[in-house]
Amino acid sequence: MIPEIKDFTVITHFIKSLIKFLFALFFISRLFAERSVGLNSLKIGVGAREIGMGLTGVSQAQGGFAIYFNPAIAGNFHSINLNLGYADWIFDTDQSSLFFIHPTKLINFGLGLILFNYGSVELRRDKPEEKIGDYSPKDVTLYFNLAKAISERISLGASLRYFYERIYTYETDQWGIDWGILYNWQGLKVGFSYLNWGDVLRFVREKFYLPTTAHLGVSYNIPINRLSILPAFDFSYSIYEKRYDFSLGSEVNIRNTVFLRIGYGKKSPTFGLGFQKGFFYIDYSGQIKGEFPTPGHHFSLGLKSGL
Repeated sequence: MIPEIKDFTVITHFIKSLIKFLFALFFISRLFAERSVGLNSLKIGVGAREIGMGLTGVSQAQGGFAIYFNPAIAGNFHSINLNLGYADWIFDTDQSSLFFIHPTKLINFGLGLILFNYGSVELRRDKPEEKIGDYSPKDVTLYFNLAKAISERISLGASLRYFYERIYTYETDQWGIDWGILYNWQGLKVGFSYLNWGDVLRFVREKFYLPTTAHLGVSYNIPINRLSILPAFDFSYSIYEKRYDFSLGSEVNIRNTVFLRIGYGKKSPTFGLGFQKGFFYIDYSGQIKGEFPTPGHHFSLGLKSGL
């Protein structure tokens, strides 16, 4: 099928408008001084599929985990999605996640939970050599997502967020917002999301900011007989840390049953594989951190059913 000229005009106009917006956002962010950022556990990511592709999920994340990468993606869903995730991270830390999306005729809504456990930490006070107990710091993040496809090509979405952190007897919490947009055109997807936007967190006598980031993602599905290849690219910019990053990844889909993945994101190579049978799918990915002796392991289970 040969795309019509008006199709190229629409997508060109969309990309030009998005680039102008990103440049404006970049220059506005430069007006603010660099600030201390907390809740860094939010940067680890969720979804073994997307992590295996280098954390490239802004335009092509699937299932409930899409809420984490771009709130607008859920607007394209026509079936119920339930996803569970677990990450065996570094130094006895781990992360558990649960996401759910339910489409309706009016609007799609979703819920999400991320729990990051820092493991057991020894408590020592006046005399460092004397252990007086243990405690387990935790980060908790909640999502309430609303998304809608406003046309065949454009979806919009936003998520209300709740952030909570506890270290020993000290705790802090805050509300925030994510929002995003997705453009879908004949296998080409372009997404933008603005994540972790909220007020400051106050911890004891200190204050720090949420890890607010702007993301741009592009992916394109290439069918080849009974295979398909999905290359993806994400660019991100940390508003308060004044730092940019990029991610690259690809997925080979074999008969919608076996999936092979490779990527590079967060300055780390990643790899993964997945299997799908009917409405059930399972994924694994590894993230190689050069400065640590063992990779991070990510596991996901997913259920998808028609309405």
